[in-house]
Amino acid sequence: MSRSAAGHWAGPVRLDAVDPKTRNRIMAGVLVLMFVVVALASAMK
Repeated sequence: MSRSAAGHWAGPVRLDAVDPKTRNRIMAGVLVLMFVVVALASAMK
């Protein structure tokens, strides 16, 4: 049974292979991005 190339990215992104400091930095960046998007969305109204 062969695996497709897209099969690796089909599921949720796994950050197990990333070291904890980089993972925390990524999560903090995502959180800040979410706050920016919400602030922009509320400012547009």
